[in-house]
Amino acid sequence: MREAFRLDDDSKTISRLAIFGRFRFRDLIAIGHEGETMNEVGMFSKDDLLQSFACVDEYAGCYFFQHKLPKVVYEYCLKSTDRKDLLVISEGVSDRAFSVEVVERAPDSLSQDKTTIFDIAPNKYGFTHVLVVPNTYHGSLKGRLDGKRENLYLCIPIHRCEFSGSESEGEFKEIIQRMIPIFHWSRSVCPKIKVYFDNPGTEAGTDEAGVLMKYPTLLSEIENLNGVVSGFVEVTNYKGQVVEVLSPKKDVFTLVRNRKDEEVLTHSKLVEALNGFVLAG
Repeated sequence: MREAFRLDDDSKTISRLAIFGRFRFRDLIAIGHEGETMNEVGMFSKDDLLQSFACVDEYAGCYFFQHKLPKVVYEYCLKSTDRKDLLVISEGVSDRAFSVEVVERAPDSLSQDKTTIFDIAPNKYGFTHVLVVPNTYHGSLKGRLDGKRENLYLCIPIHRCEFSGSESEGEFKEIIQRMIPIFHWSRSVCPKIKVYFDNPGTEAGTDEAGVLMKYPTLLSEIENLNGVVSGFVEVTNYKGQVVEVLSPKKDVFTLVRNRKDEEVLTHSKLVEALNGFVLAG
């Protein structure tokens, strides 16, 4: 009987999310006066934030404040206007100039009904775009400031291949819990890939819907496919493009593009082709 495929968890990411899950984000701002609730809808003021954070600085039209945990510090950058509130969070790094650049480049046409992606200038982190998610996608500034979250957006610097920009709330949360430490700006690129595969040799596989998978795990499954004539691995990248990998005999692989264009490759050449497919499309 075939075993269901199980993904390995990134223990560091899970630990990080466990912290946020335990605090449910609202506890990240529950450092001030007890028993007070901010119900007014509108812009965040410095006084609002000072009820929850020990120190709030103003820089280039934004508020900067921190939440300190025993092993890591999260820095917040908030630009609050009467139309929208833009929040940037970084883990273990303080870069006010970059945070300000992120919020300043955000488009006016943001919606609480969908995610948005916009590009940014070259930077030392290698990020190419910013993903903006509505307030329902994240728990930042919940609790005392709940009444002011109506126009709150979380702005996440990303490598373009990490998100499609059309993620549902559930898919987004799965990605940040298992795949991408979004607040870690020096992270390695983690391309968004969905994998559907069947390997009779290892008795592993997925259902037709596929699963989100880390790229190193995909490469391991490609190695496991070597010489398994009746097996296959189907990969969907962040653009929704699909390729299929077959192995008609030992050390020979076939890459199928567009469901019909076949190319016979060695393992090393196949990996090169997959690199381009998942990172650039």
